[in-house]
Amino acid sequence: MFDFFTKKSEETTVVTAVETPRNFTNSIGMEFLYIDGGEYTMGRNPQYNEGGEVESPAHSVKLGGFWIAKYPVTQEQYFKLTRVNPSFFKNDKVEEESSRRHPVEQVSWFDAKAYVELLNRYEGKTRFYALPTEAQWEYVTKAGGNTRFSFGDSEALLDDYAIYEYSSNGRTAVVDGKAPNRLGIYGLLGNVWEWCEDDFFANYNGAPTDGSPRIGGAEGESFKVRRGGSYKTGYLCLRSAFRGYSRPDLVANDIGFRLVINGDPLK
Repeated sequence: MFDFFTKKSEETTVVTAVETPRNFTNSIGMEFLYIDGGEYTMGRNPQYNEGGEVESPAHSVKLGGFWIAKYPVTQEQYFKLTRVNPSFFKNDKVEEESSRRHPVEQVSWFDAKAYVELLNRYEGKTRFYALPTEAQWEYVTKAGGNTRFSFGDSEALLDDYAIYEYSSNGRTAVVDGKAPNRLGIYGLLGNVWEWCEDDFFANYNGAPTDGSPRIGGAEGESFKVRRGGSYKTGYLCLRSAFRGYSRPDLVANDIGFRLVINGDPLK
C-alpha cells in the first residue's frame, strides 16, 4: 500500500523551469529589458534606394543577449549621479515639472563615458554598464527584422513613434511620450541622437560580425557614431540603418545617450 502511494508520488512530480525575469530596475531607477541574442542583417536594406556607401555592405551580425535601457538617460538620472544638469531644454524652455523626464542633452561622448564609469563605481561594478555598440543599437531598432524604421517600413506612422522635425515643436519631449517598438524600447527614433561606443568608419568593410564595437585605426580616431536622429532631423535620419557621427567632444542640445548592460544584473 505504501509502495503504491510512493510510486504514484514519483510519477506525478513535475519540475518547472524558472524563466529569467525580463525586466530589471537599477539603484537609480533606470529600467532595462533583456534582449535575446540572435542574428540579423546590419546595414542598408537593398529594397530601398537609400543609405549608400556609409551603410554598406549589408552584412550578417550574430550577437549574444544583453540588457538595454527602456529609455534614453533622463535629466533626473543624470543629475542623481553628477549633481549637474547640462541640458538646454529645462526650466523655462519646457514644462518645468516634466523636464526631469526629458532626455539629458548637451553631453559629449566623453561625458557619456564618464557617466557610465560613475554608475559602475556607484554600484560597485566593473565594465558592467556601457554605451551600446552600433550593432546592438541597430539590432534592437530592427527588432529581429530589416525594416526601415523601428515599427515597419512606412514613414506614415512616424508621428506615433518619433519626436522629429515635424512633430517636435522645436524641442525635446518626455522620453515615454511616443509608442515603443515591438520589444518595448522607447525613444529609438528622434528626440535626441544616442551616442554609441564605436568609432565611425565610412563603410562596413572589416566590421565585426559578433556585435562588438569597432574601435581603432586611422580612419576611426576622429569621430564617434551616434544613432536615431533627433527632434531637429527629417525622417530619413530616423531610419534603422542611418548612421550619424560627430567628434567625441561635441556638445549639442539634440545629442544624449542610453545604456546597456552586458552582464547579468540579477546575480
